[in-house]
Amino acid sequence: MTITLTRERDGRVARVRYDNAARGNCFDDATLHELVETLQTAAADGACVVIRLDMAGRHFCGGWDTASFAELAGATREAVAAGLRDSDAALHRIRRLPVPVVAAVRGQVIGFGAGLLNAVHLPVAAADARLSLPEARYGFAPAGVGWTIARSLPRPHAYDLLTGAATATAPQLLAWGLVARVVPGDDVDREVDALVDSLAAVPERTLRAVVEVVESSLAGESAERAYEISARTIVAGVSASAQGVSG
Repeated sequence: MTITLTRERDGRVARVRYDNAARGNCFDDATLHELVETLQTAAADGACVVIRLDMAGRHFCGGWDTASFAELAGATREAVAAGLRDSDAALHRIRRLPVPVVAAVRGQVIGFGAGLLNAVHLPVAAADARLSLPEARYGFAPAGVGWTIARSLPRPHAYDLLTGAATATAPQLLAWGLVARVVPGDDVDREVDALVDSLAAVPERTLRAVVEVVESSLAGESAERAYEISARTIVAGVSASAQGVSG
């Protein structure tokens, strides 16, 4: 497993590549936290406008590494619940990044991968992408992923997926708001390139403010917060324009 961070376009675009393709891009505690820390490092650069997350290989995410299940033997409910909270908190740190994360979604999105998909700000899915939740077949009720799916999908579809009875197609993911776009598989990288180009053309302070408006709203903050954020960008923009005219 390797995670790399590179910067492009004078630092405006950060490219983070997660390569655990040999295991379907699955995760365990260590790899999840390393990815999140790398994304946070990328966003901490003031020049950064957008992060492109590249998931190597044929599949977006194969879920949680089943090799780690052996560690659960003998664990208490309290310890297991704490671990579940920790992984969800890590995903929340991705959602709360100050710049948007764009990712191509191809192949399989399995189990925990649905949580990662939901954390990405602008996922672009290949038409043949599929999402499945096999936890029930292992005897587990999905936790954070179950909460996310239940809140995002119509109730019958949530049951269909969470019991492992159905697999979601890319058009369904689009209809449910879990991806931003669906394109033919051969076009997904070009579509992501174009989206990154579009975002990179937006002023850094403006794009970060848009992310702040969206995420604060989803976190339940009132419209007052959005007014404050918008006013900040308007005042800064008018001042910059005035200085340009006077100069």
